[in-house]
Amino acid sequence: MFVSTYESAIDAKGRVSIPAPFRAALGGGTRIFLWQALDGSGCLEGGGDALMAMYRATLTRLAPQSEVRKALVNRIIAGSADLKMDETGRIKLPENLCKAAELTDRIKFAGNMDSFQIWNPEKHAAFNAAMEAAAAAPETLEAFGRAYSEVLHQQGVGNYMGPKLVEGGEG
Repeated sequence: MFVSTYESAIDAKGRVSIPAPFRAALGGGTRIFLWQALDGSGCLEGGGDALMAMYRATLTRLAPQSEVRKALVNRIIAGSADLKMDETGRIKLPENLCKAAELTDRIKFAGNMDSFQIWNPEKHAAFNAAMEAAAAAPETLEAFGRAYSEVLHQQGVGNYMGPKLVEGGEG
């Protein structure tokens, strides 16, 4: 799992070192796939062979000629760069993706569970502030509490409703 946030530099040749914990999350794989995030946030999204296998399995469940499938295949599959990490854990960031994400000399790697993101540090700071506010919203905490309780129930913990995350919430 890709966890935490790391800042790194882009060297003069356009290379960047993948953080060691992210290399570990790749399970020994040396392929990195990068594409522009679908949500319009301006970051790049990436992962390894396992993520692409999951996306392939997901996308092949959609009708071959559906507009949804075509749009996602175009953005994720056709729009991705297939990169190989060198022996020191570096990749060369493609110029077109650097331009799209406004990456220059410094970048932020952000864990995204099954994938990771690469951000312009200023854009990441703004995104982080917005997500901090969204995470504190009562509806976010209630949704998390419900999902947490569902997982506990599926794991056989019984009728435990989880911690009371917000006043008036279940628990």
